[in-house]
Amino acid sequence: MAQAPPPLRKPQPPPTAGPPPSRKGKERARATPTPPSAAAEDPKYLIPFYNTRLGKAFGDPEKYARLYPNSYEAGEFRKGRYDLNSCTPGHLHPDVHPSPSYAQAASGSGSGGKGKSKAGKPPSPQQVASAVAPPVKKGPHSLPGAQRRFFAPRQSLSPHPDALTIAATFPDIAARVLRESNCLLPLGFTATVNPRGSVSLTVTDKATPAASYAPYFDSLTRALNQSFPVGENPWCTLVLAPAAVQLAIHGLPLRFLPQDEEELFPYIRQAILNNKATQILSARYLNPSRDSRETKQATSVVITVDPHNVSALTAGVVILSQKRKVELAFSSSRTSQCKNCWRYGHAHQRCPATHPTCPICALHHTRAAHRCQNPTCPRSGNNKPVPSCCPTSPPHCCNCGGDHTATFRECPARPPPPVPTRTNSPAPAPTGQDPMDLAVDGGPTSTTPPPGSGPLAVDLTPRQPPPAGPSTRPGTTHGFGGPLPLEEPSPTPASSTRRVRPGNE
Repeated sequence: MAQAPPPLRKPQPPPTAGPPPSRKGKERARATPTPPSAAAEDPKYLIPFYNTRLGKAFGDPEKYARLYPNSYEAGEFRKGRYDLNSCTPGHLHPDVHPSPSYAQAASGSGSGGKGKSKAGKPPSPQQVASAVAPPVKKGPHSLPGAQRRFFAPRQSLSPHPDALTIAATFPDIAARVLRESNCLLPLGFTATVNPRGSVSLTVTDKATPAASYAPYFDSLTRALNQSFPVGENPWCTLVLAPAAVQLAIHGLPLRFLPQDEEELFPYIRQAILNNKATQILSARYLNPSRDSRETKQATSVVITVDPHNVSALTAGVVILSQKRKVELAFSSSRTSQCKNCWRYGHAHQRCPATHPTCPICALHHTRAAHRCQNPTCPRSGNNKPVPSCCPTSPPHCCNCGGDHTATFRECPARPPPPVPTRTNSPAPAPTGQDPMDLAVDGGPTSTTPPPGSGPLAVDLTPRQPPPAGPSTRPGTTHGFGGPLPLEEPSPTPASSTRRVRPGNE
């Protein structure tokens, strides 16, 4: 009996050098790219256009005309203005990167394999959403408070009896006047009235400058004078708040600087223009006393610049062949009250205290952290800061030690306000020399610019020297630096800031 032939075996490939391919490599080799059919049918890739750089026409005029028959491109297609044979599909443009679909983002394809984690786990919904969602656009740039503020001073600096009513109701009056004038700008404002009677408005929209409302200043001023009784002392026309920023340049040798202050500004302006190509608005000596400067070898000069030039100058400026230190100068006066330690004579940006002080109880915590120790406080002082809420939490002044808060206007340690020297002549104050809308710190109508919104306003009203004799309150810092004894005369208007390094003036 004949024997059956052996079954045929499948021929084996010759052995190859190296390790066999991994399973992951086989799956990657079997994967074939999917055609971008969804991108080809996307209407934004069907719009016909011509790229001059590539010298090609892209899009599909015929499909776009069927989808949008009333469009301009459809009319041009019906007129035969497009050559269909020369049009390349829009999704094939080299600058086009179609976003991946949900399935591609979930499987990791189309995004460089970032859809899956290294352990092979499926991606989270957040990873899929971040791969599919378009990038979030940033909102408009926020403007400092000084650039969103405008004010109306009175002809003669004097308080108004209805200051609280004006501050509460004038924003709505201003919005009504602008709405009747068909103004398309934002209508939200906050109003303040300082002890000198100046009324200021601040735009609540942080991207709208106050200069946009300049065409309506006359109408707003007329409504302000008509809405509130003013007698023979009306408000002047609204003007923009000064937005210039003060900078201090330190370590300038006096032997090379002009002694005459009138010649200082042209000299410093030309030096900064040569080095930084930046214009400045004014320049003055930090120490106004010429006799005092003659005993020093170096001094500091205070300049004013536009806000957009601050960053270029604070990095340092080369004057007299050396790089000089430049920093912000926060102006203050004897009546300025710090919002950190609540003492007088310096701004909170230059406060020397290393810890905050509560204006209610004078302990080392902020006002927001003040709480009454009585769990059954009748005025809920155990849940929020309430001055004089109950006998368990009496107020204590950090300046005089009295039984009142640090913002009490009748505090014996509060310096007397400067005597107004303006006359009754109906002439508006020059820009940058009006007290504008900054009230005495700590009062019910006080307004302090937020941090980062520019320097505090300078009170340029001449001041009288304090009475001789020892003071019951500690010395305060003034502007840049060291303690300022109360026995010495008050600084002149040009010296409302002090130096950082005593003895280097």
